[in-house]
Amino acid sequence: MKEKDELINKNEEQKIESLDFFKIVDQFFRSEPLKQFMSEFDSIMQQSLPLNSIAVNTFETDKTCVIELQIPPVKKEQINLELYDQYLTIQITNREEIKEYNENSSTFRNYTSLDSLSKTILLPYPVKEHEIKTTYKKGSLLVTIPKKSKTILIQDDSQS
Repeated sequence: MKEKDELINKNEEQKIESLDFFKIVDQFFRSEPLKQFMSEFDSIMQQSLPLNSIAVNTFETDKTCVIELQIPPVKKEQINLELYDQYLTIQITNREEIKEYNENSSTFRNYTSLDSLSKTILLPYPVKEHEIKTTYKKGSLLVTIPKKSKTILIQDDSQS
């Protein structure tokens, strides 16, 4: 009986030790310094990757098809549109170059960053480059193309 009691006590001790370990780990990840570090790490990652995505919304009016692109707020010169047959590709390139010189410690630091983001959109029909109209407002690019509708004549065979 004594051996059985010892076994039960050892099992309880192991459970308590493992429970304490998980509590310690949980407390570590909930601690304020780690929360602050993770928060700062997230903000650094978001700042270093300012170009996350291009949202696309399409709709039609009576005479046009409109593609509304929600893009990161960049300069117009950073946006490139390419048309190939029925495919419109938007590419955004962001290049940053930072040069620092510290006269006190005689150090020079050069940092270059190049981010690129692109999206290809299938148009409803082939269009010519000169038919496309674009309007850019910071964060939004509207691409307007005229509708192409062809009227099909129906021949009447009843007169034959």
